[in-house]
Amino acid sequence: MSRYRLISILLGICQIYTLRGAVVKDNIKNFSKKEYHAANQNWSMDASPNGFMYFANHSGLLEFDGTSWTLHRLPNQTILRSVRVVSDSLIFTGGYRELGFWKTGKDGKLLYHSLNGLTGKNLDNNDEFWNISVLNDTVYFHSFSKILVYRNNTISKIELPGFTNTMNRVGQNILIAVNGKGIYAIENNKAKPLITDPRLENVTFRFILPYKINQILIGTSTQGIFLWDGNQLSEWNPLWTNYFRNNEVNRAYVNEKGHLSIGTIIDGVTVFNQNEHKIASYNTSSGLQNNTVHGIATDAYGNTWLALDSGIDFISDDFNPEIKIETIPGIGSIYDVAVFENKIYLGTNRGLFFKNLGNEDEKYRLIPETSIQVWDCQVLDGQLFVGFNQGMLGIKNGDVKLVSKQAGGFSIRKDPLRPGRLIESTYSNLVILEKKDSVYRQTGTIKGFFDLIRYIEFDHLGNLWASHMHRGVYKIQLNSKRDSVTDTKYYGTQSAFGKDHSIHVFKVENRIVFTTKNQLFTYNDLNDSIVPYTFLNENLGHFATAHRIVAAPDHHYWFITQKKIGLFRLKDNGVQLIKSIPLQVFTPHEPIDDFENISPLTSTEAIICLENGLAWFDAAKTDTLAEIESYIPGLREISLTDNQGTQRKGTLEEGKLQVKFRFHNVRLRYAFPHYTHRPIYFQALLKGIDPDWSEKKAMPVFNFDRLPPGEYELHVKAVDTWENESKKQSITIEILPPWYLTNYARSGYVLALLLLIFGLQLWGIKRTQKKERRQLEKREQELIKLRNEKLRNEVEYKSKELANSTMGIIKKNEFLLKLKHILSNQREQLGSRYPDKYYLHIVRKIDENISSKDDWRLFETNFEQAHEQFLHKMKEQHPNLTPKDLRLCAFLRMNLTSKEIAPLLGISVRGVENHRYRLRKKMGLEHDDNLIEMILKL
Repeated sequence: MSRYRLISILLGICQIYTLRGAVVKDNIKNFSKKEYHAANQNWSMDASPNGFMYFANHSGLLEFDGTSWTLHRLPNQTILRSVRVVSDSLIFTGGYRELGFWKTGKDGKLLYHSLNGLTGKNLDNNDEFWNISVLNDTVYFHSFSKILVYRNNTISKIELPGFTNTMNRVGQNILIAVNGKGIYAIENNKAKPLITDPRLENVTFRFILPYKINQILIGTSTQGIFLWDGNQLSEWNPLWTNYFRNNEVNRAYVNEKGHLSIGTIIDGVTVFNQNEHKIASYNTSSGLQNNTVHGIATDAYGNTWLALDSGIDFISDDFNPEIKIETIPGIGSIYDVAVFENKIYLGTNRGLFFKNLGNEDEKYRLIPETSIQVWDCQVLDGQLFVGFNQGMLGIKNGDVKLVSKQAGGFSIRKDPLRPGRLIESTYSNLVILEKKDSVYRQTGTIKGFFDLIRYIEFDHLGNLWASHMHRGVYKIQLNSKRDSVTDTKYYGTQSAFGKDHSIHVFKVENRIVFTTKNQLFTYNDLNDSIVPYTFLNENLGHFATAHRIVAAPDHHYWFITQKKIGLFRLKDNGVQLIKSIPLQVFTPHEPIDDFENISPLTSTEAIICLENGLAWFDAAKTDTLAEIESYIPGLREISLTDNQGTQRKGTLEEGKLQVKFRFHNVRLRYAFPHYTHRPIYFQALLKGIDPDWSEKKAMPVFNFDRLPPGEYELHVKAVDTWENESKKQSITIEILPPWYLTNYARSGYVLALLLLIFGLQLWGIKRTQKKERRQLEKREQELIKLRNEKLRNEVEYKSKELANSTMGIIKKNEFLLKLKHILSNQREQLGSRYPDKYYLHIVRKIDENISSKDDWRLFETNFEQAHEQFLHKMKEQHPNLTPKDLRLCAFLRMNLTSKEIAPLLGISVRGVENHRYRLRKKMGLEHDDNLIEMILKL
């Protein structure tokens, strides 16, 4: 086995990796044009009392409310150079040939009011306003050649004694720097010399800044920074003058703590405390987007903002004393870390790196023999043991030795029954390391056991517990020499665990504890069984689901779950939570999944391994992140949309939002101007719709689509990575019912229902009446039918009677006529022998019976009954007809022939024909008219 001196290795081997840790980047947040959607260049900025930030961007006025960026363009689309906030609702800006102010409208949006119309002839073609100062009720707009003064809605001009490129308010004075001359004060609208000194001649001024009590800092681009104490001019911080000259000072700012931030053209920002000592520096190496600083300001919470030549950067004043992230780009995944002999060692997937403690500028260097996967770094018995893919290294006093060649050193533990012996778990064997002459070396392997073991622990009985890399756990009993296995018992699916994966073994307060990601188990030696560790499961809460446990001094233990890391103190049957750390705190450099690891330094201090970095953590220090609890999200915008995509703005009145049902798709955007470099998330709970808080989201924009009618309570809160919560912002949302569900509509429905019921009743009544009428008409028709049938029967009967009576009369008259003819023949034959007296008497009697009135009345009565007023109609239409004519008409109506009519009239057939002819004449019939048809129509 070779022996190396660590220093000689590092100096003699060419293959040396160097990596620099960058701690300060953790409190920097970059905003590029991709985030704020405007131009790269930003020239100045100012903070509003409500926390909003405003930036003079090349494209216009940028507004940031803590969550969303809004670009307000000038009407003439010109560039902005300066911005000064007077209040939450009044902001002055200046740019190329443009000066004016912005005021908040009723809808909460900024509206621009140009002051160009008041400038008259005072505005030249190439004026650009680079600085704005406000003193009392007067606003000063500064360009290189003049100052325009805005007061009482008028603008006046102040002529300057030379070229000036900076102006600032210092106390109750407006000061300007005149190139080649010095510092002037504005008095009564005139520039008067204030500070003149040969050292200020032929210099380009960059800033004038109030500093400490009655002092003024004067920044120049090539001569450094000067301090004016009211009487004399001196060089400020001479040790830094060359740096300021070489990197070209550009801007400066003093915050409320008295810290001075100096921005340069070449090397970013340097921060000095009140004693003029550097406390921080920020440039592209430490996280800035750009080294050219155009503007510096602080927000309402003391954080620093930088307007850069490319982008906007935020530097958080929220330095959390309990955690510090050290990012180490390119080092890879860190699996273990150890502090040993005043050095820090990092075991990564690229090898073992180290550097001296306490030197942030020193680079990490690689030990060449370990330029492959390192799994474990552990200090035992005054040595550092490093398990890696090719075995195990021992490091002591700078010496590096290969103590084991067994591939894949995972874990190493002391054998409690054999002092001076270590047992190491590897990819295949349990390796025995023994100490000889103060040096550990491999003396063999434990016979009778071969498997891939990740963690090992010894219990108080000397049993060796070994958890497989992937499946189950073993209890191994060794022989008296502790070099061979006498008994092995496997615990997996058929054991108390109920599964064979994600099971690992650790030691807590000298007791074997198994992690399963569900609950903790322990070994009960009294009955040789594995049982749930009820005490810890009940007292650890969420941390009972830990999959790794790391012991720390003074009965402290780190429990690692898939979501959190918790530090507990376990002593005398007591469980005390010291600190809980959500893993998202380390974003984007989170611990390695399933290989999360912690290296305790003290009972409360530890180093947490991350991807490409470390987290230095001190649980004893106060958590400052809980200040989020003092803030509350603010509602910025309400957008209402109908189902066709038509949008309109919503307004909040007395904490209530009323929405017409048509626009029941509600979108709300919130602001949260609590600035920090750490992620802030937002959640919403709409009571009446949501059963619980929504998932965390980076942007506080919440959409609620197709809300049904009703009243809901909306709560919105901010949550940081430490799970601290802000105050809840609450509003009431009332979705009005659609028109067809309003009270008016309901009243209409009731009225319509009543009308319908009334209509149905009326319809029913009418239908019943109609039915009754139909039934009545049917009965009447039936009665009429019966009556008609009766009448027809009667008519038929009368007709029969009429016919019978007529035939009787005809027969009677025929008989009488025959009888009369016989008498006439007898008289002719008898002559005088038949006396005239008797003959005439009989003939007279016969004639009386032939034309009997009684027969006619009977005939007329029967005829009228059968032919319904026929004779009456004939009389009305032909009043000139005689009774004899009417009789002929009646006989014709009965469709009797002339031969049948002749006996009835007591005349011959010839006489009937003649009578018919006369009747046609009286009725006015033409030759072609049919007498019978005319009579039958009546």
